[in-house]
Amino acid sequence: MSYRFIRITDYYDGYLKSYYERFPGKSHLSYEEQHNHLKNDSVELTSSFGKYLRNMGVDAMEIIANAEPLQRAWAKEHNLNEYLTFQKLISEQIKYYKPDVVWVDPTKLLNKKWIQNLRNEVRSLKLIVGHICAPYNSEIADSFSSFDIMFTCAPCQQKELTDMGSTAELIYHSFDPSILESLKTETKNYPRIDFIFTGSLFTGYGLHKSRIEYIEKMLEEDINISIFGNLETRSRVLSKKGMYYAINFLKNIKCNFIINEISLLKKNINYGDEKINYYSNKLINSVKPPVFGLEMFKLLASSKICFNIHGEIAKKCAGNIRLFEATGTGTCLVTDWRENLTDLFDVEKEIVTYKSAEECMDKVKWLLNNPDEREKIAKAGQERTLKYHTVENRAAVIDKILRNSL
Repeated sequence: MSYRFIRITDYYDGYLKSYYERFPGKSHLSYEEQHNHLKNDSVELTSSFGKYLRNMGVDAMEIIANAEPLQRAWAKEHNLNEYLTFQKLISEQIKYYKPDVVWVDPTKLLNKKWIQNLRNEVRSLKLIVGHICAPYNSEIADSFSSFDIMFTCAPCQQKELTDMGSTAELIYHSFDPSILESLKTETKNYPRIDFIFTGSLFTGYGLHKSRIEYIEKMLEEDINISIFGNLETRSRVLSKKGMYYAINFLKNIKCNFIINEISLLKKNINYGDEKINYYSNKLINSVKPPVFGLEMFKLLASSKICFNIHGEIAKKCAGNIRLFEATGTGTCLVTDWRENLTDLFDVEKEIVTYKSAEECMDKVKWLLNNPDEREKIAKAGQERTLKYHTVENRAAVIDKILRNSL
């Protein structure tokens, strides 16, 4: 049985900005030309999923929802207003392609009313599935019951979704081995890096409070960590701090009802859960610009050790994508201990774990001073990922779940 599958996804905003800056002429190409070039440049796993699903006989395609020039090209070619609302344009695309299954990634589309309208408007649809692996507010949570299946990347979130009454399926992140082939053909080399972190450092509920604290502690102790990442602007942090104080002030004077009447506060009520601080000057001065796509994988491959720590949304579970990106490229991964890590790796033989900033720093120093052991762990971690944690493996699980549901 074949079926038509569309994954509506969004690429990282910073990557898309850099892509259109590097290739300004691509925004004037046809939809198909832009789409193909963007997918080939990005090394995004969502495109890899489509490739492996097609190999399994699925009529699979992806819509990159937040690539605005690409989306405008599609609208223009189909005689639609180029500036339709985000949700309306995605609906028009789904109506045009008539899929059996739609997979929804963007949080902007995790909207109960939009999902209900989609079911009414697209008669071909048999399944609408959602995906969440990030912090969410009450409005997004309200949409979960509208999906036939909710996919997530960590066991703790799976339990959370199940407790809400959703049919939740666990699909861990993964790695596409074809990236290694691309790395072989690349001529640009980065200098060998001892210890690296790549990723976001965002403040507020469910995000990166512990991550920021650990990295700032390392910088205080003069650990030589190369940081390539995203910091929020001062104005963004100040707005979050403002919400924190406003929400807690209203709670303290027993005026919680006002929070529910102000949409901004109601939508972001979780920002009231913990105090929000700005970054230290040392961290601000240490962060290098973020890298994306193949450039990021080249950086990881040139690094001896990769630092990983989960966001607060993960709770006690492991499951972020860096677990598989770092091990997949053959870097020695040092990550925070989580209770389900033994389901993924042979801990301390394929990856290295820590339970405190002090333990993390001690283990990093030991690994740098013992290159043979470090390389042995890195090699074992890569072998595990290439055997068990590939996109092809995950795509097969997804295909099985979808076929059973259909």
